[in-house]
Order: sequence, then structure tokens, then C-alpha cells
Amino acid sequence: MSIYLENVWYAAAFSDEVGEKPLARKLLDQDLMIYRDSAGRPILLQDRCPHRFAPLSLGKTVGDEIECPYHGLRFDRTGACSHNPHMKGGGPLRAAAVRAYPVMEKYGILWFWPGDPGFADEAILPKVKFLEETDRYRLVKGLLHVEGNYQLVIDNLLDLSHAQFIHPGFAIKGVDAEQALAATTTRLERQERSILNYRLRTGLPAPAAARRLFGVGEDVLVNAKTHMTWYPPAMIDFDAGTWEMDTPEEEGALIPQLHFITPETELSCHYFFVNGRNQRTEDKDVDDALLEMFDQAFRREDEPIIEAVQRRMGPVTDIHHLNPVLLQTDAAPISARRLLAKLIEQEKQPARSKPSPEESTTHFSSAAVPADG
Repeated sequence: MSIYLENVWYAAAFSDEVGEKPLARKLLDQDLMIYRDSAGRPILLQDRCPHRFAPLSLGKTVGDEIECPYHGLRFDRTGACSHNPHMKGGGPLRAAAVRAYPVMEKYGILWFWPGDPGFADEAILPKVKFLEETDRYRLVKGLLHVEGNYQLVIDNLLDLSHAQFIHPGFAIKGVDAEQALAATTTRLERQERSILNYRLRTGLPAPAAARRLFGVGEDVLVNAKTHMTWYPPAMIDFDAGTWEMDTPEEEGALIPQLHFITPETELSCHYFFVNGRNQRTEDKDVDDALLEMFDQAFRREDEPIIEAVQRRMGPVTDIHHLNPVLLQTDAAPISARRLLAKLIEQEKQPARSKPSPEESTTHFSSAAVPADG
């Protein structure tokens, strides 16, 4: 039985990572390879020749097929061996095949479906509004590798109470954690296949990062939103922005983000992120500054503590097995963990049904849902 939710789309690579030359990547404990055919269409196959188990990613493309570097067997986009050079005429070898996975391209990302191919439906991928408004936002992106279970990264994103302690660049000068908490309104909403964690801080100065990047005055009081919608298993649509009090939100600095964490193994993961901005969109220096800011926050601050947590947890991936003390700020990540565990368990049942696009779309209600007891 799989330990992962399988009938969903996972990020496999950024579109510009993949060309005719195969890209090897371990995803969900599987060694996989991705390349493009002569028409530019992505192909994702198991990265292990069934003959002597050589990595196909070390081979070369011949037409639209991949040739094993060891003995020259070729495999088509379906994973079937189409050419055996060691038999007369070089015909197909039906006994040799590798697994092929459904793959699609959207939002500048190649997504793969590790579950039942019959359930693969492009409409199931949640819509990310800012990535469909590319004329409004300037985008930058990045990819990290984290030596920790992917759910630890989700925990870290859904609970931003750590920012005051881990991310000094996002702190507010002269404001301590208690003051920041008092100025913050939070709301948690649970849907059938999503969690909304709503956070709005009002009446405090802007964080140093917003002042530096977008010229917000040090003494200007602002609203700052960090609303996150989590979709199982590991996608977060992060609606962030800062704007002056008593002014329309649209006039502020909006920085919407997409975070997708794909398991590499139980104890490691690939962290994809895309960030947009609606101000200074033609300024390349801001691109570099944003990437540096996110590198500082994610790679140099979040990543070390997440990896240290995993080392202390050892091989354990479910934090509940270690009986953690839970704080009020843990409501969102714990809710996400519970929902994900429920969905994985449901998927194991024989009479599972195809997920619908409606299940993957959040419909926000005005009333807050109380936290689980």
C-alpha cells in the first residue's frame, strides 16, 4: 500500500528544466525520467531499463523514443520496448516495458499523476488565479531540496507564527511576537478537499522586506495579509500582500505565491515555488532581490530548522506518533495532516471513486469553523 496520496497531480519539474535531454528525478520513492519528444510534448517514464536496470536517463533520444545507454533497447512514450537491436530486424520486445505516467503542462510546471491513469483529469488540478493573470504579475521561481518529510514543509508554511523567531527580515522593528499576535485576525476554514488559513494583520508598520522592495515608509501603518489555501497533498496557494491603512488593497504591494512540495522519499522532498508581484514589474533588480529574499527565508532559515526537526524525529514522519504538545497556532497544519491521512486511507479502500474538479476547488464561507478538539 502506498504511503502517499496517488490520485492527484504532483509537480515533477519546471517546464524550462526539461528538453530533449532526459532529466532524472526521484519522486514518491520512484526513480523517474522526463524528456520531450520532437513536438515538445513531455514524456515521463520509469528510469530503469527492465533488462539490466540501467538508468534510461543516461541514454539518448532517438526520434521520440529513449534509448538505453547499456544495450540499446528503445522505449516509446507508452513505456513499451519498440526496438531490440539484438534481434533480427530490431523489432519490439514485448517482454520489456517500463511504467509510463500521465503528465501535463500548466502554469510553467510539468505535473505527473502517480495513481490510476484512468482517473487522471487535468481539471482536478486546482486553479491558481495569479498564474492565469500573467499580464498583471511579474513572476520569479525557484526549486529547493529539503532533507525532511514533505509534511514538515507544509506545517512550516501553514503556521507562520514562527516568522518572528526564524525570519528576522520579516520582523517589524519595535514589535514583539505578542504585539504582532494581538494585531492579527485569523480564521481557519475546512472544506472537503482544502484548508483555508486566513491571517490579516492591521495597524502595524510594514515588515523590513516590504519597505526595502516596494518603498513603504518606515512609519506608515499597513494591512498585511498572508492567506493560504492548502490543497492535498502538498499545494499551497499563498495570497500575500501589504497596503496602507484606509486605502484599497489593489493599490498595495501584492505578492501572490504558489508552493508545491513533492515527496522525493519519505524523508526528503522537492520544494517548488512561484512568486508574483504587481509592482515594479519591469525592474530586474527586484527579481534578484525577491529571489535573494526567498532564498534567505526558505533555504537559509526554514530549511535548516526543518531538517534539524527531521533528524530529531528520526525515521518518524507522522508527528502524532511522538505525542507533540500542540499550540493554538498548530490548528491549520494539524487540520491539513488529518485531512490528508483521511484521504490516503479512503484511497486504499476498494470502492474508491474518481476525484472531481469540484472537490479540488475551495468555496469559502463567511463563518469560521472551530478547530478540532
